[in-house]
Amino acid sequence: MAEESNGRWLIVGTLFATLFLTWGPVNAGGVFFLPVVRHFGWSRAWFSALGSAAPLAAGLSSPLLGSLLDRIGARPVMIAGAAMVGAGYVALSRANSAAAFLVIFIVMGVGISASTIIPTALVITKWFQARRGAALGVAFAGIPLGSTVVTIWANYLVLHFGFRVAFFAMGMPILLIVIPLLTAFLRTRPGSLSAPEAAQSVIPGLEVDQALKSRSFWMIAIAEVLFATAAVGVRVHLVPYLNGIGYTPTVAAGIFGAMFIFGAIGSFAIGPIADRLGGRATFAGVFVAGALGIAALLAALHPAAVAAFLLTFGLMRETSVYLHPLAIGESLGNRRLGALLGIQAFFTTLGFAAGPVIAGRIFDRSGAYTGAWLLFAAMALVSAVAMRATLPFAQQRARSVIRETAAA
Repeated sequence: MAEESNGRWLIVGTLFATLFLTWGPVNAGGVFFLPVVRHFGWSRAWFSALGSAAPLAAGLSSPLLGSLLDRIGARPVMIAGAAMVGAGYVALSRANSAAAFLVIFIVMGVGISASTIIPTALVITKWFQARRGAALGVAFAGIPLGSTVVTIWANYLVLHFGFRVAFFAMGMPILLIVIPLLTAFLRTRPGSLSAPEAAQSVIPGLEVDQALKSRSFWMIAIAEVLFATAAVGVRVHLVPYLNGIGYTPTVAAGIFGAMFIFGAIGSFAIGPIADRLGGRATFAGVFVAGALGIAALLAALHPAAVAAFLLTFGLMRETSVYLHPLAIGESLGNRRLGALLGIQAFFTTLGFAAGPVIAGRIFDRSGAYTGAWLLFAAMALVSAVAMRATLPFAQQRARSVIRETAAA
């Protein structure tokens, strides 16, 4: 048992490294945005639309991947996904057409879904009970920390060597570090729970068909898709926005990187809070803080407003990736967590795809991002209301029993 206890934190470290090196380049996408647009002569909305292929592919593949994770475990799925992402970045370094970018983004979207958030949440849920929120916070801190380091590195490479060299440099650590780590250390569940059917039979939770008929499932889906739209729209367009109001590329990239530093602090800090207050209540608070931070961008010419943005949106935005599985567990149980995360991810990635396009379209038509920031702040507030409308698992299960009894 002591060996398993030590081994579970080694698994957390492996997942941290995977998220650091895989999601870091994804969140550094804003650094590549203007150089690619200028090189090919595309509009911001057009390149945003091409980029939206990745989250759409991730969303469409997520239900299948979630079920696959429940059946065969996380390691083979994550290794295959990491290979797709790493190879995708290498291919982007040589892409010369919109069609090539589109195909590569589709492959990478599936790979990101297979190798990062859903399997990480599933594995940690299997390994941890009392300290689940803290463990999720540590693992998912790899996203903002990786984004901070990789954004600075990518910006340097783009400025000095061009975006093609930078794309190549994003892919190689995934191929040379992430895949060997996953192969050597990842296990889906403790050895004492190696029989999936036996394990699933004792885990409380709704079946997939029951969950799809529940109020809580759809409230969580609404909250996630709206906040994903807002958060990714801000992330992709933050650097262009700051450049447009007078910040130099280096300063804008520094603010972008600082957002992820604050995100890392939030990941470490909010996990233990969620263990005490519950994922649903904590999640609602995160949405409110996100709305305040997005609204602060309206006054980003003033350093105080930038600081407010970092202390609210920056501190909270990365916590949604691990508060989401906690909210599902509290409302729907963990019996079919992989499948439910996969289905929910489809809706979430609709937001990932829509956010950058919405912001790009608003900018192309108005010449400013003001309307986008107002819309995204409102979406975050609606997300908070939806999360507060979810039910505890006991109440949601009782409603399901009553519904099934009435139907019979």
